[in-house]
Amino acid sequence: MTLRVLGEIRAGWPSPAEEELIDSIDLNEYLVPHPSQTFIICVKGDSMIDAGIHPGDLAVVERGRKPEHRDIVIAEVDGSWTMKYYELSGKTVRLVPANGKYAVIVPRHELRVNGVVVAVLRKIKK
Repeated sequence: MTLRVLGEIRAGWPSPAEEELIDSIDLNEYLVPHPSQTFIICVKGDSMIDAGIHPGDLAVVERGRKPEHRDIVIAEVDGSWTMKYYELSGKTVRLVPANGKYAVIVPRHELRVNGVVVAVLRKIKK
């Protein structure tokens, strides 16, 4: 699906608006650069809320991408699945929530990163 990009809009103080076709964007190419390695997962819980990821959001996840420090990942840690920031300090990996109500997770036995979150979708109006 290709949509027109009509300009920019300030999210701060209002400014005079002009509609001008700047470009067009293919959402498939923009959100899913590697379709065969990409899946969508529905977010449950609020451990990533301070990262702007809310319950009910759809996370676009790319498999096969090596996680970098502070990437948001989908991971299986000691038999349970979670979405957290991936933090690497030396050889120690920590999975860090974006909500102070939750503890940092340090894998005890096993960590398997299933993918890196590359986008988050939220439908505002139904």
